[in-house]
Amino acid sequence: MKRLALLFSIFFLSLQNKSVVACAVCFGDPNSKMTQGMNGAIFVLLGFIGFLLVSFGVFFLNFRSRSKRFQSVMKSPANRETLQEGYN
Repeated sequence: MKRLALLFSIFFLSLQNKSVVACAVCFGDPNSKMTQGMNGAIFVLLGFIGFLLVSFGVFFLNFRSRSKRFQSVMKSPANRETLQEGYN
């Protein structure tokens, strides 16, 4: 019960505090240097994440195509016998 009362009091006190305002990026001028810099940083980070996701996709697609090529080679009997002779 004490925790609930504490949570309610913190919640209501946070509603009464008028000194908490947004930063210049969230609340200020959209043409300010700070806002433009923050937007640029966000786009750079999104570019890095996009590059990494595409790289992982290409990596796994490469494994998939190599696996299909290997399976097609192993299906033909002549190739299978040649490969098995090399191991014996």
